[in-house]
Amino acid sequence: MKNSDSEKLGYRATTVSAISDVALAAGKFVAGTLGNSSALIADALHSVSDLATDFISYVSIKVAHTEPDAEHPYGHGMAETIGTAGIGLIVSVIGMGIMWEEQKHFLSPSSEIAAPTMLALAAALASIVVKEILFFYTLAVGKKIGSESVIANAWHHRSDALSSLAAAVGIIGALMGYRAMDPIAAIIVGLLILHMGWKILWEAVQNLMERGLSEEKLRETTKMISSVPGVIHYHDVRTRKAGRDIFVDAHIQVQPRLSASEAHNIAESVRRELKQRSENIADAMIHIDVEDDGEGRLYRDKRAEVEGLVNRVLEANPGLGLASPVVIHYSLHQAAAEISLEPSADLTPGSTEAAAKEIMTLLAERGGLTEIVIRQNVGRWRAEEDGPPAVKTEGGNDGRQ
Repeated sequence: MKNSDSEKLGYRATTVSAISDVALAAGKFVAGTLGNSSALIADALHSVSDLATDFISYVSIKVAHTEPDAEHPYGHGMAETIGTAGIGLIVSVIGMGIMWEEQKHFLSPSSEIAAPTMLALAAALASIVVKEILFFYTLAVGKKIGSESVIANAWHHRSDALSSLAAAVGIIGALMGYRAMDPIAAIIVGLLILHMGWKILWEAVQNLMERGLSEEKLRETTKMISSVPGVIHYHDVRTRKAGRDIFVDAHIQVQPRLSASEAHNIAESVRRELKQRSENIADAMIHIDVEDDGEGRLYRDKRAEVEGLVNRVLEANPGLGLASPVVIHYSLHQAAAEISLEPSADLTPGSTEAAAKEIMTLLAERGGLTEIVIRQNVGRWRAEEDGPPAVKTEGGNDGRQ
């Protein structure tokens, strides 16, 4: 899903929530006041808090979908996590406030507590239905667009439904003659709100600490990595979340004698595969290995030493040069070299062979190499300069293909 589409869906869900919260807060406050229900009034205050969380959700969605810039090269996805933390904090504070206020009513003699009416009960039941509808709608949108703040807002709706349920139970108890049930229900409402707020806040804090994907999601990610042709194995796969965005770091193992460009192409294929198959993966950093270096082995760089020994032989043999840079392969605790010599036309084959043997001896004895391959350059072909290459046909005649 495109960022613009997910942004619109997030705005729509937040707008629907805000309009519903205004209507519910007003309706429950009026019904709670006229119906003598402190639990319903507490529930109305919870709905008022929903307006604050709706605003936070709206702003965090807006900021999170802003394109990366010089100061935020990884984007602004963490804005949703910060917004989620704000929602959790607000909900927790309101829950504690309700409990503090209602304990005063609970300590009052039952005769001083006015009995609630059927109006209060009807409002509480209506609130449960509306809030459950909002919960399922907002949660579906949040999961579809991968928005932390929208999902947090959905669970806030669920906490509203639970608090309305507690209020309804308290009102029913009070209508049956147990007037203390109403303030007790209000305290239960406060506990439910506090629990939900703490849960939302804790999830946000975990994501601010760059929590990785779940084991199930991580298995899906590694399966995508291993499906790319050329990947022998993978290790050290790490993930972190920034709002709806996911960033992946991984080591992949390829054949040890691949060219740097081919190995890079495999790494880019892994990166494209991850981004195409998971819309929430914003980017991936792929490290190329020729072996499983999970233990972090380090090699001593041999290039300067090898090139110095090769150049010593070349300087002693005028007319002999390198057709291409020396290629060095590292594997386990060993090193190998590939050298392509380019002799001049007046240099005899015997001189070239003698120089090659001298290079081999020096590199084996003094360079510490375990394998040395020396080739003699026999020509070079480039498509843009020479056209199609000459090939041998089955009959042995030269031809073009």
